[in-house]
Amino acid sequence: MRRTVATLLLMAGALAPAIDASADVWQASGGGVGIRLLEAPTAREKDPRARRSIVDHVRPGASFSRRFEVSNTTDGRRAISVYAAAADVVGGEFVPADGRTQNDVSGWITLDTGTADLGPGQSVQPRLTVTVPNDAAAGERYAVVWAELPPSRPPGGGIAVVNRVGLRVYLSVGSGSEPPTDFAIESLTAERDPGARPVVQATVRNTGARALDLSGELRLTEGPGGLSAGPFEVKVGTTLAIGATEPVTVLLDPALPPGPWRGTITLRSGVTERTATGLITFPAGSGTSAPPVAVTTPAKKAAGSGSPLLLIGLLLAALLLAVVGAVTYNRRRRSVPAPAPAPLNDVLAELRTAEGARRRDLIAQAASYGKEAILASPVLPELPVQTARQLGERVAKSGR
Repeated sequence: MRRTVATLLLMAGALAPAIDASADVWQASGGGVGIRLLEAPTAREKDPRARRSIVDHVRPGASFSRRFEVSNTTDGRRAISVYAAAADVVGGEFVPADGRTQNDVSGWITLDTGTADLGPGQSVQPRLTVTVPNDAAAGERYAVVWAELPPSRPPGGGIAVVNRVGLRVYLSVGSGSEPPTDFAIESLTAERDPGARPVVQATVRNTGARALDLSGELRLTEGPGGLSAGPFEVKVGTTLAIGATEPVTVLLDPALPPGPWRGTITLRSGVTERTATGLITFPAGSGTSAPPVAVTTPAKKAAGSGSPLLLIGLLLAALLLAVVGAVTYNRRRRSVPAPAPAPLNDVLAELRTAEGARRRDLIAQAASYGKEAILASPVLPELPVQTARQLGERVAKSGR
């Protein structure tokens, strides 16, 4: 008879392992094997994703290492296999490949421990090393570092189960700074599932260049008679691919009245957080859905960009400091920048992360619009402080 193997997957990415051994310890375990990440980059110490998964951005030719722990939670001695295999982000989920299927990034991972022979309650701390080839193409790739028990078959036969747990790997490769993480909440839809339970679906679009692991909560206010309800946690497990649009589900209390309600949903991936609000009313029938409703969102603030008033103040200060030199400069040589090839907001949006010659070119393009247009742009508060200062100096020199 052909042997059937069912794989029990319990991804460590759904939990929150500690960033170091002295902190609170959480570990993924399933079928008697556990795994947890012990190290994360200092630059990501505030990023909860980096505490449970290997999340990094590196240049071609770079190499880095991470230490993790594998433990035997059974009551007997076990030979636990440790290996890397492929994964992808598809249909709103992080999807491991079957078995030991390989891809680029899993092939770049080496482990100093391939098999751990552990007694009950024992653990080992392997180290993985990721070495990116010099000719690696830019982009984000996915893999899993697995800890796996030998297949087990129930007494009397039946389906053999392969028990394995893993650490997710989100590796971005590129020569510049890390691609942005961003997303937009586009609409809210009130529904009832087949059991008549109220459900809210938030439509989310990944507008950045990194995959997203979404979590968050929904609050209901201004309901019938002034009622409020929540927070209700979003359904875990939604991973949004670059450029993808997927629903994020929130299951609510069956006793909630139909509404109308003001629904406010807050979603986050790592340190990036977005909030949207819409007026929703739940339909009466089981398995039915109300039309999607538009949402309002507060102005976005890029991580590390500082307050809008600070950035605008810095830009004005740079203009004032440079004005005397600008007048002298323009008397000698009045230069008129070429017309900007792109709308100002698009130029400033790209300027947030641009480097080198491209950054200088974008500053010149933005400066050609003049001080008033720049100060009125909603993208200005998202610029890094140093970029805003340099843009102000360029505007002053151009006399605009």
